[in-house]
Amino acid sequence: MKRALLIKCIFFVLLVASQLCAKAQNLEEDTVKRDSTIVPANKPRTVFLEIGGPGLALTANYDTRFGNQRDKWGFRVGAGYYNTGANWIASVPLQVNYLYSLGKNSSSKFAENSFVELGIGTTFMRSQGSQNGTTFQFDDDTGFFGTATIGYRYEQQDGGINFRIGFVPTVSAYGFIPIGGLSVGYTF
Repeated sequence: MKRALLIKCIFFVLLVASQLCAKAQNLEEDTVKRDSTIVPANKPRTVFLEIGGPGLALTANYDTRFGNQRDKWGFRVGAGYYNTGANWIASVPLQVNYLYSLGKNSSSKFAENSFVELGIGTTFMRSQGSQNGTTFQFDDDTGFFGTATIGYRYEQQDGGINFRIGFVPTVSAYGFIPIGGLSVGYTF
């Protein structure tokens, strides 16, 4: 009986030792070669304040790409408000846009960060007006109007300050109205 117990103990010790060796083998260096030069891309996101543009007033906006590239398709959404006392306007611009990089084959940092921006969308607007307005006179109006953007965008590759300027044709019940927009923001 003592001999059987001794054999069982030796077998148990060998079993435990073999498991420890097997675990130690799993901790050895990974011999599979991997490409460490691939850096995961982050989806570019931009926040900016805009005067004019699709929001008609002073708007705060958010813009991002659908993919992880700095150019190609994306969208923007914003909220705007402007008040002159007796007159006010509130707006919510929404656009799908496309960025075309001007520096794909350029060695210039300025060109690498420059884009042509093309966009199309709609803006919800609510305005209330009065003939007593000191600066602007708005009509009492609520509704949607169509917008487009043809512009230039400067956006740094590693994030930072961005700048946009554009021509924004609008179409509403009042007809075709060409306006412009100017913005400054931050890309992260």
